[in-house]
Amino acid sequence: MSLTNEISHRIKNNLQIVVGLIAYEAKWTAAPCVQGYNAMQARIGAIAELYDLISQSSRGQTVAVDAYLREIAKAMSASLIGNMSGIEIEVKAEPLEIDPDRAVPFGLLVNELATNAIKHAFPQGTGHVTLSVERVGDQIELIVADDGVGMKDKDSAKVPEKRGSDYVAIFVRQLGGTIAPSGSEGTGTIVRIRLPLLLVPPGGAERVAA
Repeated sequence: MSLTNEISHRIKNNLQIVVGLIAYEAKWTAAPCVQGYNAMQARIGAIAELYDLISQSSRGQTVAVDAYLREIAKAMSASLIGNMSGIEIEVKAEPLEIDPDRAVPFGLLVNELATNAIKHAFPQGTGHVTLSVERVGDQIELIVADDGVGMKDKDSAKVPEKRGSDYVAIFVRQLGGTIAPSGSEGTGTIVRIRLPLLLVPPGGAERVAA
């Protein structure tokens, strides 16, 4: 195992300890605060999954987007969906690779958008969330779509929802991307985000575009 992979493995283990501590604290905190603990647990878990992939990678310098999204989806299913087994997360991603520096805000962005869908799109506890990533010219398009209730009440956003939107804006800004208008026709919501090309050449660590 290379030094990079060894360090990544240790970071992942430490982050998972933090996730465990948060989960333990959530058991003893007041009910209104549990949602915040769970959200923070999912955010840190998304970073832990990144370092887990790096520690397992023979490349060490790049992160496979499709594998990263699958790990995030799996972690979210365990921490956020839990007994809401009627909600499924599907990943549709091209086999692209990104550099680890940008993989952290990218993973947190995906986590935030998917969390919003899980929390607000399915009042009946059943539904489908799709995480998609594809190359479009010199950009990457991230799409988070759900088949939930849509955005009929988007003008009456509550404080936690506003906070989630703030996080999304922060991560998109860090990545130098833009948020396309969200689409909703009462049968679901689609959020499209365009990001500068984060690809690296096959077998190499240098960025194609910064």
